[in-house]
Amino acid sequence: MPTRTTPVATPPSPSIDPSPRTRPSVTVTRLRVAALRCRVAALEAELERERERRQAVVDRYERLLAER
Repeated sequence: MPTRTTPVATPPSPSIDPSPRTRPSVTVTRLRVAALRCRVAALEAELERERERRQAVVDRYERLLAER
């Protein structure tokens, strides 16, 4: 009667990580931070323009009321 051998998986070597989770390089991180800072600055400028536009509308409305 023939015997079957069951294949046994060998565990991976501890020095080899099959799915390495490497951190991004410092340069990449700095570029991302710089890009985010630029985006924040652009959003802040847009917000300020919107505030000024709204204030202009309020000022115009107040002038119209004063002329009555």
